[in-house]
Formats: sequence, structure tokens, C-alpha cells
Amino acid sequence: MTIQHRPVDIEAASKLWRDDLSASQIANRFGVSRNVIVGIAFRNRAFFPEKQRSRSTRPEKAACPPRKVETRKLYTPHEAEPIPVSNYDAKRLPYAKHLVDLLPGECKWPLNNGGPYLFCAAKAAGKYCQHHQSRSLSTYRTKKQR
Repeated sequence: MTIQHRPVDIEAASKLWRDDLSASQIANRFGVSRNVIVGIAFRNRAFFPEKQRSRSTRPEKAACPPRKVETRKLYTPHEAEPIPVSNYDAKRLPYAKHLVDLLPGECKWPLNNGGPYLFCAAKAAGKYCQHHQSRSLSTYRTKKQR
């Protein structure tokens, strides 16, 4: 068979393959690229038996140590830093709405720290009403100064 104007003997290549030479080593002997040998092996599978692919760098019986579940703790932002409840929030609680009930132009500031979450729902120009907008900026400024 002639590939790339170089003769490659399929039977000789398959014998080297059975002797556990890699495709690169066989290709070097014939003066062709590795891909030529891989292509020949793929097209003539009867001559090229399948090699074992399990080449592990780890020892046979090495096992990973068991994980310590009790030391891991999931991070949930609302548990780490709860939003402090102010007097304004307490006054807005009777008028609070669920997220799905909020309309455009209503404040989306959460008033409680547990489910189901309730939101302020006061009239707002953006995401938050004027009180919660100033409160969010003051929180941002104090965190930035630290």
C-alpha cells in the first residue's frame, strides 16, 4: 500500500504492533508520520489487535483517603451576613410582597432572612426605594473603606 508516496508493509507493521511497539515507533521505522500508521491500523483492524489502554501512573492498590464530611461547611451568603432589620423594614412588613407579585417600579429589597422571602414593594425609581437605595450605598461605602 502506498501512502504519501512511501510504501508501508501492512503485515510488517502489524507484526511490530503485536510486539508492543507504539504507532510512533513503527512510523519512525517506515519513515512516515504516526497518523499514517494509526490510519492503516484503523482500516485493517483484522491485522492490528486492540491494545490495552489502561496505563495508570498510580500504584494498583492506592486509594484516596476518605473525605471528612463534618469539616466541610456549605457557604450560604444569607447565613453568613444576614440583612439587619431596621425600623423602616418593620413598618414595611405588612405591605411586603412575594417576588412573583412585585410589579415594575416597586422596591426589591428583602425584608426578612427566611423563606418565603418578602420584599419591600414601595414605589421606586430603580431597583430600590429611596430609603433602601441610600442604605445599600452606605453598606457599600463602609465595606470599601475597610
